[in-house]
Amino acid sequence: MRSAEGVPDGKPPFAAVLTGVGDRRMEVVQSLWTVTGPSAWHCARWCASVPVPVVERTWFEAAEGAAALLRAAGAGADVVCGSCARTVPRDGRPVDAGPCAAGFRCAGGCPAHHTLRVRAGRAPCTLAPAA
Repeated sequence: MRSAEGVPDGKPPFAAVLTGVGDRRMEVVQSLWTVTGPSAWHCARWCASVPVPVVERTWFEAAEGAAALLRAAGAGADVVCGSCARTVPRDGRPVDAGPCAAGFRCAGGCPAHHTLRVRAGRAPCTLAPAA
């Protein structure tokens, strides 16, 4: 499992989670190897223990890129917010705007919602810890 440093302050970390292997197991193992770097043996073990996070505590674009590479190889992969543990919808919609486990409340919702809202070109919401 690989972790990227440099998640900006105030931004939530994200993870790419392998949720299924599908029929093209060898291609998935090769994609895991590309994304994470450990040996093919380790990657094959991850395939046997899904769901498993393969990239953690990284910025949204890196998690989304890793998940896209895994999906292209035939795997099931999700992007999950590290603050609230919600799965980011694949169609690009922001996550539910309600309060999350991270304890944030704002007009736009949790930090993952805020990140996706800005990415979609909409006005950012102001994040504040819930009272």
